[in-house]
Amino acid sequence: MSNEAEDSLKRAKSLLPAWFVPRMMEDVWHFGLLMSDGTLISIETILSVAQAADGSIWLDVRLSEAAPFAIENYPKLLKSPTSRSDASINVCHIMAAFETADT
Repeated sequence: MSNEAEDSLKRAKSLLPAWFVPRMMEDVWHFGLLMSDGTLISIETILSVAQAADGSIWLDVRLSEAAPFAIENYPKLLKSPTSRSDASINVCHIMAAFETADT
């Protein structure tokens, strides 16, 4: 891991010290973020974690283009609608974070 990547991970862990931050930043896999409105966002990885000027914490993520079988029929599933799959998510709306596929 490069020094820049290590610094980014360290900063992310200080802003959001949850198990899923390092796991989802160090791998490209099938992850789900369950939002407060019931939407399940299918992501591949967390690119970075940032704190806005107002104090809110944001995840920059890469959305999945295709959902794994286990969640493909979830009624409120959000995945990347185009090949441009980077997105930002306000952490205060995340209710749960989990893997959506077995290894």
